[in-house]
Amino acid sequence: MDPVGAAPETRTVHFLTLLFGATAAPIFWTGQVLLGYGVTAYACYPGDHPVQISFGGAISDAVLGFDIVALIACAAGGLISWRSWRKVREACGHRQTLHTGEGRDRFLAMWGLLSSLWFFFAVLFNTIASLTVTPCLN
Repeated sequence: MDPVGAAPETRTVHFLTLLFGATAAPIFWTGQVLLGYGVTAYACYPGDHPVQISFGGAISDAVLGFDIVALIACAAGGLISWRSWRKVREACGHRQTLHTGEGRDRFLAMWGLLSSLWFFFAVLFNTIASLTVTPCLN
């Protein structure tokens, strides 16, 4: 058994780079949703009765911070995946056959690029919602 994996001689991009590109956007979107929900739920209901919170407070700033970090992470994952895809494409040239490592690397880079794009828009829509909807409604 090869401890490195299939076709290590054709690997042009490190696997952890491909993994970051494919998982950064979904992980940060999940973090944005969970942290935003947790912070606003605790701020709006600190006890038995709800509290009215207006825009511009610390809660809105924290949620906006989560949104900005998630947008940056999605863009970074997309950029890394795009660069990885270009590197794999240039390394294999115009050959008709692909080695196992090239096909896997190309697939993971393309998957990271597409998932980063999808989740970037999901984070963007959540950001628009957090900017336009008051955090606490009575």
